[in-house]
Amino acid sequence: MKRARITDHYPGTRATMPSSSLPSETQIIRDLTRTLAARLPTGWYADVGLDARIGATALRPDAVVKVKSPSGESAQIVIEAKRRIEPRAARSVVDQVQQYCTALEEEAVPIVGAAYLSPRTRDTLVSCGVGYIDTTGNVKLEVSSPGLFISAAGADRDPWPAEYPLNSLRGRGTAVALRAIIDNSPPFGIRQLAEFTAASAPTLSRVIALLDREGITTREPRGRVLDVDWKAAIRRWAEDYGQLTSNQPSMLLDPRGLRSTERRLARASFKYAATGAFAAQRFNPIAGARTATLFVEDPYEAAHELGLREVDSGANVVLLEPFDPIVFEGATIRNGLRCVNPSQLAVDLLTGPGREPSQGEALFDWMTSNEQAWRT
Repeated sequence: MKRARITDHYPGTRATMPSSSLPSETQIIRDLTRTLAARLPTGWYADVGLDARIGATALRPDAVVKVKSPSGESAQIVIEAKRRIEPRAARSVVDQVQQYCTALEEEAVPIVGAAYLSPRTRDTLVSCGVGYIDTTGNVKLEVSSPGLFISAAGADRDPWPAEYPLNSLRGRGTAVALRAIIDNSPPFGIRQLAEFTAASAPTLSRVIALLDREGITTREPRGRVLDVDWKAAIRRWAEDYGQLTSNQPSMLLDPRGLRSTERRLARASFKYAATGAFAAQRFNPIAGARTATLFVEDPYEAAHELGLREVDSGANVVLLEPFDPIVFEGATIRNGLRCVNPSQLAVDLLTGPGREPSQGEALFDWMTSNEQAWRT
């Protein structure tokens, strides 16, 4: 039987604006079942109830939705919902919903829900083999029989953020702390890391607490960091950072082309560090760069020395006035070009224009193979 498939995208949150406070679990369950029913293809039917076999046990899932195809075939979807699910807690919720499915002799399809599920929580759930749904419209559901696949995007930021000391990785201090955490190999303590880097101990503590909630770090009971998933840390950083939005860009033209820019950079008297595709091809030359993106302290001075012109369109050089001098830390010369540190380059690529995000994924391969070369 052909599988019914829905792939949708919501530009924002759900149609009705969320209240300022996190909904109750009862309200969340009601919204989740409504959201699921609304995403079913035309001709499909959803019935919310509790399977008799589950009702006869001590196991009590939050909802069981029976979906029926136009041909009359049906499947049971077991939903376990929480008000909030941090990435680190996602696996325990998965275990819980899978127990409910086992009570149905593995005939049911497990799905985890909440008021809002972060991108990392969603990724964790998918890696565990379960679907997800939240009240903002994020849905991923796959049923083998009858064939059904639903993928819809809702909010990409929590409408009800928890009141933690740090909820975002925006800002200068957090970036400095992130670079310290990513660029140094654990184990390390917070005070120890602060002593040997430019990051302050209080900021490191707040950033590590955020990464710990996201399941990106592993810590001892006393707080020493034992492991850091540096790829996940960079991806999480990219959620709050943008190559062209966190830094101040100037779009310019070198009428002689990028080779001329490279020759002039070789004898430049100003401080710079290349990033984006221009730097990426020095690490993993999968594609040539059409634009030279450079961090510089003084864009006017750099433009004058490089002989660049201001243009309204057709720029081939982007000068970035950095959000923080940390972008210059760890810069290395590669094939005659001073390039930013690999972790800085990765977040710039992931948030850059055009094909740069795919180059960021390729850079991860280089970083994995050469970890000892760029991590202290």
